[in-house]
Amino acid sequence: MKVTAQEEYGLRCMLQLARNFGREPLVSRMISEQEGLSIDYVTKLLMLLRRANLVESVRGTKGGYALSRDPHSITIGQVIQSLSTEGLIVTSADSHHCNHFSGQLDECVHLEGCGIRPVWVTLSKYISGLLEQISLADLMGEEVEVMGVFEHVANETEALDKQI
Repeated sequence: MKVTAQEEYGLRCMLQLARNFGREPLVSRMISEQEGLSIDYVTKLLMLLRRANLVESVRGTKGGYALSRDPHSITIGQVIQSLSTEGLIVTSADSHHCNHFSGQLDECVHLEGCGIRPVWVTLSKYISGLLEQISLADLMGEEVEVMGVFEHVANETEALDKQI
């Protein structure tokens, strides 16, 4: 899985909004300065997030952008999915991954019987599942705390997989 600049920067913008949740909306300029991004790019990211109903825009003198709901109820997976042009999960022969690695042909020669695709499908599902269990609120701590959250969720996921 490759994380695009759009996904990374969009997640960073969402964290700015999460840290400000419950207060006055943030303007694009403020987010842009805090993240070292252009105002135009931040505005583009916030519009994509607004279309996904993760962000709301508020008009007026005290206007700007705010999360549409509590940071505990917005997952990293939702944010990345709303910013992704390719999607996180490789699930079928007609997925982007299979078309991307087709060699010199229009489609992969292994569409009917691929031994590699199950690796990517399983890995993609695992990563997507993990990202759906981590909220924006979980990312608002110090790096060590956030790592602890990921390790806890990964261990829980591993334990569930062993039971199956």
